[in-house]
This record gives sequence, structure tokens and C-alpha cells, in this order.
Amino acid sequence: MSDQPDLFGPAPMPHPRADADDEARRFASDPRQNAVLEASAGTGKTTVLVQRYLRLLGAGVDPANILAITFTRKAAAEMRERIVGELRADAERHPEGRRRWLQLRDRLAEIAIGTIDAFCLSLLREFPLEADLEPGFDMADETEVPRLIEQALDRALRICLARAREDGDLALLLARLGVARARVGLAHLLDRRLVARNVLQRYLARGPADLTVEAACRAAAEHVTDALRSLPMPVETWIASGPVAHPKFQLLAVTLRALDALPQGGEPAAIRVAMERVRDHFLTRDGQPRGGRGSIPPYAVRHSVSAEGWRRHRQAMSTVAPAMGAALARLDRDLNVALARGLRRMYQVAEVQYTRELEARSLLDFPALVDRALGLLRRMDEFSQSRFRLESRYHHVLVDELQDTSRAQWELVALLVQSWGEGFGLVHDAALADRELRSGGLALGVRRPDHRVSSHAGEPDVGHGHRGEPRLPGWLLS
Repeated sequence: MSDQPDLFGPAPMPHPRADADDEARRFASDPRQNAVLEASAGTGKTTVLVQRYLRLLGAGVDPANILAITFTRKAAAEMRERIVGELRADAERHPEGRRRWLQLRDRLAEIAIGTIDAFCLSLLREFPLEADLEPGFDMADETEVPRLIEQALDRALRICLARAREDGDLALLLARLGVARARVGLAHLLDRRLVARNVLQRYLARGPADLTVEAACRAAAEHVTDALRSLPMPVETWIASGPVAHPKFQLLAVTLRALDALPQGGEPAAIRVAMERVRDHFLTRDGQPRGGRGSIPPYAVRHSVSAEGWRRHRQAMSTVAPAMGAALARLDRDLNVALARGLRRMYQVAEVQYTRELEARSLLDFPALVDRALGLLRRMDEFSQSRFRLESRYHHVLVDELQDTSRAQWELVALLVQSWGEGFGLVHDAALADRELRSGGLALGVRRPDHRVSSHAGEPDVGHGHRGEPRLPGWLLS
């Protein structure tokens, strides 16, 4: 029998997912409902948002009362073009569409789909005094920002170099990175400062607040010393059986003999150097404990007194290598906390200096634009007249590409919804739901939330796997 479908037989039964998908689309496009639409790319999320906008217009909502936001100018222009195109097509399809087109064709400029930065700019232009801004403030252009950052970093690094004499965390960071790399990293963080503060804060919240570089280094020296004492032969015998003819091992031997004194009075920098020499000998390049049979670059048998001695040296080393690895991993973890703490202090100095550069010229860049708008919305209860003007303007909030928000931008959207949204539709790609939605369905991705969206509970975990907010910068921990 042929496997080809019978084209003239009965139509196949609709898949249950198709019915659920249709129901989800109807719900999400219904302006009477609040909806957060989550689905993978290419499933028609923006189409649903366009339909929701059109249904608002069909219900008599004035375009000026609809706040529609996306996150790029291109996406905003495309969404507006689709809305206007659908209005024209409806005018040709039925009388109701024709009537609506005649009402709106001379007011198409009011169908405004904007970006979040454009909305923030218009908000601050309207309420500069409430936002603690000079009424004549301007936006810094792309050529000004790098120059202002460089000027701010010149002063910030001078301040941090002076403070590093008394601040062990800053001293460690500058020793690890050097001034040039620290400068590059700070410039990156200033450009992403909407998220940098929270990333650093959340990273540090996982570590001990009272840990010092000195305590971490001395604890590591103690653990390494304890591991050496557990060798199956005296430490001096083990050293003598090693590659004593090689200069690198000779330095290691001096280091190991001095280890007993390091936990009590050794300087952190000297201990860190000692720990790196221990790491090179006891661990492989990828951080794994060395076994008893492998080679230990750059050593060879000729560097030892005898082949048998070299064999016993490696065999004994393999018994304590796991403990050495654990001690060094603990040191790395503790020093990463200190590095992050030093970075936060350095970043705070750089941010203050950069903010002064902007304020001296009555300028805002994009992060400052969002930050100021967010601060204004948080304090709107203090300005009743201004709040009334906004409440009477925006009745419906539509947001596309919500996954591109940082935590600050999400809070801004949440405040808009809480304060002024009679109805809201929020759309974003749901990477976690992607496997469930590859067939093009939206049903599993529609949430029917309460009438308010919390800016704290229930928000996306933008700190993990979110395009808007990176983890602790790799240049710090590399």
C-alpha cells in the first residue's frame, strides 16, 4: 500500500496543539485581557501584538492613549508599518474597516511606536525639573561619550592607584590586571552601568563579606603546608628526589622550605607567588591533580639524581596533589571575591567621575537616560499634577522584545504597567520554552497574569542567560 496521503479522503483531525494555539492567540490579542506572551523566535508574537493594537483602535481607543514600545528603531518602524498596512487592508475588506480608516488616516502620525530610549527622552523633556535635570539638557553623541569616559578614567585611576596603598582589594585587582586592562574593563562597565551595579552586587552577595586578601592567602599557605606534611616521605627527601638540577624546581624548593613561615607573617603578594609555583608543579594546565606516571613539563629524568628517585617523587606527589588542588581552588574562589570587591570600588569611583563629566555639560548618555527616567517614575507620587498628566495619557501599554530589557528597563516597564496600564501586552522570546514551541505554537507561552506586573517578584531572571545583562565580566576572572 502506498504511504502517500489520500488527497480525496476525509480531512485529518486538527491537532490539539493547533486549537490551543488559536485560543492563546485570541487571548493575547484581546485588549480586555492582560497578557505576557512567551514563545520562541518566528512564532508570530509581534503579529499578535499588532492585532492587539488594531483591536484597541477598533474599540475606539485613541492612538495617543496607547504606549507601544520596542527596543530598536528598525523594529519600531516595522511594527508601525504593519499596523498602518493592516488598517489600509481592512478598509478594502469591509465597511467597518473603511470607517476606521477614514477616522484615522489624517492622524496616522499619532500611531507612534517608539523605542524605550525615545520614551525616556520624551518623559524627561516633559518633566526635567521633577527628574532633577537642567531643562536644556542634551544627549551626548557617539563621539562625545568615549572622550568623556577617557577623561573620567584618567582621574578615577589616579584616585584608585593612591587608594591601593591602603586597600588590599584594589591592590590585588591592579596587580592582577594592570592599569591598561583595568581601564578597558572600566570603560566597558561604564557603558553597561545599567546592569554593572547589580551584577557586581549579586556576585558579592554570594561571598563572605569580611574576607580579606591577607586571610585568604595565609589560609591557603596553611592548607598547602598541611598537604606537604601528609607526603609518604619527609619533605626534604621528596625534594631531594625531584628535578633538583632544573632552576625552576630550585625556586620551588626554596618556596616549599619557606612555607612554614608564610602563614604567620608572609606578605599576600609573596604567598600568591608561592602558590603559583605550587600550582605549576602539582596541577596540570587545566587545573587537574597530576598523576604518578605523567610528565611534569619542563622537567625530564636527567634533571633528577636517578630515574628511580624521579619515579618515587612523582608517585609521592600524586598522593597529595588532590589536596593541593582543593587548597588552590579555595584560594582562587576567595581571591575572586576580593577582586570583585576591588572592582566594585574602582567602578564606583569611575562612575562618580563620569557622572560629573556629564553633569558639567548638562548631558545624558543612554544608561543615564534610562536611570533618570526610572528614578522619575519611582517618585511620581511626589508630583501629583505631573502624575495626573501621564495617567490621563497612557491607558494601554504594549511592549515587544521584552527579553532585550535589562533589570532597570524591566522595572521601568513594570512601573508603567502598574501606574497607567488599563491593559497591557508584553511579548518576549522564551528560550526555555523553545523546545516546546518549535511547531510554531504559542499556547504554552501565554501567561494570564494579575492586573499588575511586579517589578520585583515574577520578573525575568535577567542575571542568568539574559541578553540584557552579562555575568561578571570575563576580563576580571580570566
